[in-house]
Amino acid sequence: MNPITGHGLALPAQATDTQALRTAYARYLATSCSQFLAAGDELPSAMRPAHARVATLVRESLGRSQWPTLTCFASPMVGTPLQCLFLRADLPAFAPRIDAAAAAMTPHLLLELALRGLIPDGQSILWEHGAPPLAAIAIGAQLTAPAGATGLRFSRSHLSAVAGGDEVARLPLERAALGRALGDDGGGFAVARCFHRIGTATHLATVDHNPIAAFEAHPDKAGNPVDLGGRPASEWVDVLAQCFDLVERYLPGEFAEKRMLLHEIIPVGYDTVTHLSASYREAVGTVYMTLHPSVMIMTEAVVHEFQHNKINVSAYGADYLGNAFHPLYKSPVRPDPRPLWGILLAVHAFLPVAELYRRMRDDRHAWAAHPDFDRRMTEIDLKNHEGMEMLRANAQLTPAGRALFDDLEALERRHLAEHRARGLDTTPTGSHVA
Repeated sequence: MNPITGHGLALPAQATDTQALRTAYARYLATSCSQFLAAGDELPSAMRPAHARVATLVRESLGRSQWPTLTCFASPMVGTPLQCLFLRADLPAFAPRIDAAAAAMTPHLLLELALRGLIPDGQSILWEHGAPPLAAIAIGAQLTAPAGATGLRFSRSHLSAVAGGDEVARLPLERAALGRALGDDGGGFAVARCFHRIGTATHLATVDHNPIAAFEAHPDKAGNPVDLGGRPASEWVDVLAQCFDLVERYLPGEFAEKRMLLHEIIPVGYDTVTHLSASYREAVGTVYMTLHPSVMIMTEAVVHEFQHNKINVSAYGADYLGNAFHPLYKSPVRPDPRPLWGILLAVHAFLPVAELYRRMRDDRHAWAAHPDFDRRMTEIDLKNHEGMEMLRANAQLTPAGRALFDDLEALERRHLAEHRARGLDTTPTGSHVA
């Protein structure tokens, strides 16, 4: 597998220039698959025999269809609980939630395998440890088995719920038949639509399988529970579609990357004053956002949270800093002191945001005529410069980190040249160790 060099992970120039992220994503999926195969000892002892059977199925599937098998681990219902499983000792308060998510992870993986036709003809796999609700982006819904179901059976053609030895619900998985069943009676499964398509880029998801979503590192937030904020899902989709239209028009390379990696946006409330967003290293392909009436503010969040996803997924296969987490420094974008890894995350996120502003301005977008547009662009530029100066002074860059930093500096140089040509002060406000 190709190495992750760090080059090309800042902002792709063209919609076809996505190989750097594709390499990082492929490595992450392969790592996740390997982690699942070795995860038996992390699971409750009663589930280990079932895990061993599924692990055998995955190994056989890898031998027949490697890439389709690996993409099963892209599902947020599989990949996120799997990564959180290894945090159990570090986050004891979240252990019960992590255990519950881990218990549902394997049946979700079986559903992904079944939907891709990766369970051999004539073979079925019985999951005997309950019948948790199953969500799949490919279906667009969450499926809940009838009350009293004790297990789930997965095959190439059907998903069944069982109670004792009896089948109590049966849903066809062939595409046309599945569509008809979902629109009819769900084959005995209750069907709740929980994934709403946003253009060609991603989905709004009203269900979340991240067991640490309540864990919050930002001082101004208190976790990320699913919350539409009293607004209809259609309003969220309409606003976010406008955001993605801007990204597709002005950052086409990043839009192409989003179509590859960004699986879902989780709504976490509505606020007309403050906009908050979040992402987790363990939740690759997922971002959390509040709804705000300003499409430009929302677009900023879409870009910078996706940038976090990019660097997080690449960090599963590459180190960027030799001193990533100690000591702490004054952050240019947050009120709390941050390690240099946090500063790198910030500039990696906001330099593309600054580029978006420039491209909109140069295209004479109507919003660029507003005085606040230039003020906000300048504010972002100066914070980016402060963060970059902090990294230049203190970062111990690895070879991959140097390549990534060179790409970021190329963006920064173009932005700062404008300000200096206009005689604006670009002196950072400070970079003291906290």
